[in-house]
Amino acid sequence: MISGRQALAQIEHTIEKARQQEAQLERAYTTATKEVGRLRIQRTEAFRELARLKLDAITKDKVVSQLDAAERQAVSLLKSRQDALQQLTERRRQAEERVRQAETERQAATDALEKALGEVETTRKKVEAKISIDPEWISVRARVDEITGQARQAEKKAVQAEADRDEKRRPYEADPLFMYLWSRKFSTAAYRVNPFTRYMDRLVARVVGYDKARANYALLNEIPERLREHSRRIISDLREARARLTAIERKALIEASIETTETKAAKARDTLSDAEHRLAEARESLAVLDRSYDASVLEGDTPYREAIELLAAADERENLDQLYREALATPTPRDEEIVARIQATDVMINQALRQAVDAHRQLKETAQRRAMIEHEWQQLRHQGYDTPYGTFGNEAALGNVLGGVLTGAIGGAVLGQVLHGGFHRGPSPWDSGFGGGLPIPPPDSFGTGGAFGGDDFRTGGSF
Repeated sequence: MISGRQALAQIEHTIEKARQQEAQLERAYTTATKEVGRLRIQRTEAFRELARLKLDAITKDKVVSQLDAAERQAVSLLKSRQDALQQLTERRRQAEERVRQAETERQAATDALEKALGEVETTRKKVEAKISIDPEWISVRARVDEITGQARQAEKKAVQAEADRDEKRRPYEADPLFMYLWSRKFSTAAYRVNPFTRYMDRLVARVVGYDKARANYALLNEIPERLREHSRRIISDLREARARLTAIERKALIEASIETTETKAAKARDTLSDAEHRLAEARESLAVLDRSYDASVLEGDTPYREAIELLAAADERENLDQLYREALATPTPRDEEIVARIQATDVMINQALRQAVDAHRQLKETAQRRAMIEHEWQQLRHQGYDTPYGTFGNEAALGNVLGGVLTGAIGGAVLGQVLHGGFHRGPSPWDSGFGGGLPIPPPDSFGTGGAFGGDDFRTGGSF
C-alpha cells in the first residue's frame, strides 16, 4: 500500500522516463536527418565530378552553379530546422529543470507541513485523552449526545410529516370547488366579497362540505410546519450545546500550548502554498514548451522535406540525367567509379531515410503516450489524490500499467481505471472537530476525507 502522493510521484517518474525516451529518439531522428542531408550533398558532389569530367567549360559552369544554389538552400533549410529544434529542446530542458527544482522545494515544504501537523495532532490527542475524564466535559458531551438524538428524531418526524402532507392533500387540491373557496379565504376574517357572491359561495360550501374539509386541510398543512419549527429549535439548542463543548475543548487545547504548533503549521502551510504556486508556474511554462515541441514533432518536419525536394529537383534536371547515362555508357574507369559511388550513396540515403522515418514515428508515439499519462496525472491532482492521507492498495497493478502505457502495450483508459479503483481517502487532521477543528484551511494538495470542523447543521436534511 502506498500513499496518494507516492502514487503520483510514481506517475511523475514515468513521465520523466517518457521525456528521456523522447530525448533519445530526438537525437536519433536528428542524426538520421543530418545523415540524409550529408549523403544528398555527397551525391550532388559526385554528380559535380561527373560534370567536370564530361562537360565542356561553359556547360560545366552552368550545371555547377545550379547545384551550388540548390545545395546552399537545402543546407540553409536543414540548419534552420536543426537550430530551431535545438533551441526549443534546450529551452524545454531548462523548463524541466525548473520544474524539478520547484518539485523539490514543494516536497520540502510538504514535509515541513506534515511534521507541523503531526505536532498539532499529538497535542490534540493528548488533550482528548486528558479531557475525556473531566466531569464538565463529560456532562456537556452527554448533553450534546442527548440533543443530537432528539434532533434526529425531530428531523425524521418533520420529513415524514412533509411526505404525508404532500400525499394526503392531493385529493383536496384536485377538487376545484374546494380550492376555489380556499383561495378566496372563505370562512376567515380575510374573506371580503359582496352579498350575492357570499350567498353563492355558501351554497358551494354546503355542496362540498367545505367547513370540515377546510379544518382537515389546514391541519394537514400546519402539522409539518410545527414539526419543522420544533426541529429547528432543537437544532438551535444542539448548536449551543456543541458551541459550549467546543469552547471547553478549545480552552483545554490552548492551555496545552497548541496555538504555538498551530502557528507553526499555518506558516508551513503558507510556505507550501507559495511553493505550489511556483511549481504551477514552472509546470505551465513547461506545458507551453511541450505543446510547441509536440506540434513540431507530431506535425512533421516541413523544412527537412523541402530541403530534400530541392536537392531531388536538382538531381532530376535533364542534363544531370544525361550525365548519368553517359557515364554508364563510357568505359572510362573514373566515370564508373563515380557512378558506383552514386549508386552506393543512393542505398545509404534510403537507409538513413528509413531510420529517420522510424525515429520520427517512435518520437511521435512516445510524445502522445507522455501527454496521455500527464493528462491522467493532472486529473488526479485536481481530484485531490495528491494527498498524504489517501492510499492506493493496488500499487503492483499501478506499476505494471504505467510500464505498459510507456511501451504502448496499454491504453490511457486502463491507467485511469486502475488509479480511480485503487484509491482510498483516509482521515486527515482537518477531519477532527475537536476544539472547533484545525483553525487553518488545508492546502489544495492536502485532500481531506470530511467536512472541516464538523459543525455543519442543516434543516430539511440529514445530520
